Amino acid sequence: MSNNFRKLDRAVSDGSLAARLSTLHHFRYATNEIMKFDHLEDCDLQPYGEKIITLTEVARWTLRQRMDVSLIMLCSKEHVPYKAAYFKLLVWIRRRRSAFPANIDDRINSLLEDINHEIVVRTSGIDPRVQLGIEELLIVETAAVSSTRE
Repeated sequence: MSNNFRKLDRAVSDGSLAARLSTLHHFRYATNEIMKFDHLEDCDLQPYGEKIITLTEVARWTLRQRMDVSLIMLCSKEHVPYKAAYFKLLVWIRRRRSAFPANIDDRINSLLEDINHEIVVRTSGIDPRVQLGIEELLIVETAAVSSTRE
C-alpha cells in the first residue's frame, strides 16, 4: 500500500474528510480525495464502500444547505465548481456501483436519484447538465424514426 493511500485511508477513517466536506472552503479538495479511490480494484474498494457513501451523503447535505442540488435547475456561477464536484462523485459511484456492498443499495439509490432522471428545465436555452461540464450526464437524444405506410 502506497504512502499516499495510507494517508487517504486515515483521512477516511478519522473523519477529517467528513469535516472538509461540511464546508465549501475544503469541499472540492475533499471530493478529489474521495475520487482517488477510483484507482482501486473492486475488491479493494469494497471495504471503503460504506464510508464513501456516508461521505457522499455529507457532501449532499452540505450543498443542500447552500444551494439546489439537482440537475433540473441552473445554479449561480459561484456554486458551479461545488455542484460539479458533487455530481462527478455521483457519476463515479454509478460507474463503480458493482464495487459497493449490496447492503447499502438503498442509500446509493437515494444518492443517484439526483442523476438518474431526464427532467431538465432550460433557462435561456442553457441545459444545467452542460453548465456542470460533465460529459457522462448528457443524455444523447435519438432522432425519431418515422415510418411510412404504403
